[in-house]
Parts: sequence; C-alpha cells; structure tokens
Amino acid sequence: MMFEFLDMYTVWPVAVVLLGVVTSVMAWKVMPYVRFAYPTARVQALGNPFVREKELNQLLESGSIKSFKSILNSSRDYNVEGLTAAEVQRSLDEHFVRFVRMVQKDGPRKLQSFYDAYLQMLDGVLVKVALKSKILGKEVFFGSTFFPETRRILEAVGSASLDELVSVLEDLGFDEEVITVLKDGERGLIGVDAAVDKVFLRRIMFVKVPREAKEVRDEFVSRLVDVKNIKNVLRAKYLGYSAEDCEKFFVGEGREVAEWRFKEMVKLSSVSEVVSSLEGTFYFSFLKKELDKYGEKKGVQPLENALDKSLLKVVENLSIKNFPLFGPLLRFIMVKEFEIRNLKTVVKGVEEGFGVERIKPLLILEE
Repeated sequence: MMFEFLDMYTVWPVAVVLLGVVTSVMAWKVMPYVRFAYPTARVQALGNPFVREKELNQLLESGSIKSFKSILNSSRDYNVEGLTAAEVQRSLDEHFVRFVRMVQKDGPRKLQSFYDAYLQMLDGVLVKVALKSKILGKEVFFGSTFFPETRRILEAVGSASLDELVSVLEDLGFDEEVITVLKDGERGLIGVDAAVDKVFLRRIMFVKVPREAKEVRDEFVSRLVDVKNIKNVLRAKYLGYSAEDCEKFFVGEGREVAEWRFKEMVKLSSVSEVVSSLEGTFYFSFLKKELDKYGEKKGVQPLENALDKSLLKVVENLSIKNFPLFGPLLRFIMVKEFEIRNLKTVVKGVEEGFGVERIKPLLILEE
C-alpha cells in the first residue's frame, strides 16, 4: 500500500505538468485564430463589390456625378462627397484610408506596422509621379497623401528646380536608392520607377509581422516584385530600350521572376516575345489573353491591367490558403485598393462624358 501511495504521489505532479504543457501548446496554436476571428468576419461581411462587372454596370451608366454619388452612396459602405470628379476621388481616397485603419484597429497589434507600410507603398506612387513630373518639366501634382511626411516630400520636389532635386532629397533624408539614380544622371522614367519601388517594397518586406502572417506576407510581396519587374520590362521593350538599360530596372528577386529570368527577358526584342517567355508562370494566362485581344496596338496598358488582375487572383488564393487568419484581411485591403481605383476611374469617365465601352477596359475586375 505504501508503494502504491508513493506511486500516486509521484504521478500526480507529473500529470499536472504534462497537462500544463499540453494546454500551453494548444493555446499557442489556437490563440491566432481567436485574434483574427472578429476582423476576418467583419471584412467578409463588407466585401468588395466594385471589382465585379455586374455591380459596376449601374455606375457606368450613371450619366452624371450626382447620379454616380446617389447610386454609390446607396451601398452601406460609402458616403462620398464632392461636386467634381476630383473632389469625389479625394473622398474615395479618404474612404480607403478608413477601411485600412478599420482592419488595422480590429486586427492583431503585431500587424499594425504592416498596414502602415502598405499605405506608405501607395504613397510611393505619388512620389514617383512627382519625381517624373519634375524630370519632364511638368507641374508637380499634390494629391491626397496617407502620411504627412509624403506631403512634405511632394512639396519639396515641387518647389525645387531639377538641378536642386538631389540636394533637396538628401536634406529630407530620402532613401539613398533613389538619390543614387538621380545623382548618376538617370533621367529615364522607368529607372526612377524602379528605384522608388525598391525602397517601398523593401519596407513592406522587412516589417515585422506575427508568425502566422509571415508566409502570406512573403508570398504577397514576392508576387508584387514579380509584377513590378514584368511591367518594367514590358514598358522598356515597348519604348525600345536596350538590354543593358533594361537591366537597371530590376527591383529584386520575386517568386517566379528571378534575376536570371529577368536578364533573359531584357534580351528579347518585342513585347510579344516577353509575354511568350513567361509561359509556364502564373502570369502567362493573364497576359496572353490581353495580347491575343489587343496585340500591341494599344501599347502595354492592357498588359499592365492584366498583371493587376493577376494580383487579385494572388490574394484570393492566399485568402483561401490562410483562412481565417491574415489571408482574408490582406485580400480585403488589396482588392479594396482596386475597387477604389475602379470607382475613381468611373467617376472621371462620367465627368468627361466617356461611354461605357471606353471606360470598361480601364477597370480591374475579378474573373
């Protein structure tokens, strides 16, 4: 009896310790699902209707900005304001920020820096436009920015002369990547695009995210890098750049467009050859469809739109793969970005009196 008592006395503490370990492991595995449950449910309830042709058709036929606003504001997620297309577009930008901030607030705290980096990447588009406008001798446009520091950069670029541009950016502490390109006398617009893209892609790639989001973030950014690289080659080939010049437009290793593939692509002579060289990649079917439809007569814009459509499919796949964690949240903000872009395109087309058939090819739609 005494030995039995000793055995029980020994076993119980061990059992308690084991139970504690098992409970801790289960909590470690389950906790991410708890943190993502509410924001995932919320974004799925909101959705992104205006990347679908059916939902956009009524807006396309609205006929006036007043009618456009009335139709759009009848949906539960929008309350846009403005009398002109530019004012409505600014209101739409404000809506987008609210959507992203909503996801940022509802989701895990460890993901908040990712959303800031995402918005910074979108501000990077305005920086590119400002720098290219200055190089071309055009007036710098001060669009709506997500961060005050971006606004300061735009104002500084706008007030500087072209010769002063490098020193102004240095004084602002701007990234060396872009300053080096400008110092080297690079005045090619694609080169500026590539340099700015490198800066903002690097920020979003290396921002800290929780373990359950890292794989999704990494694949997403690597796909963005692929798309940037392909777009740069398509533009360069359409404009007749040499292979040597094209190599400067490489923004980094992507998921399927490694440096060796990029170097092979830039040696090709035409846009159609570049598309053909991508056979076997995720992007080929999207590009081939547009190339077969338009050829090269409409430039590379239809092909760039096709690559944007491929990103909608990327985030859809990631949403399924990583459900119900970060995947659905990433899909929501990425698709919302294109939804806002579509709405801005439509309202501008309505103001200009463009017909449906002229506006529709400019829209990025889910397939």
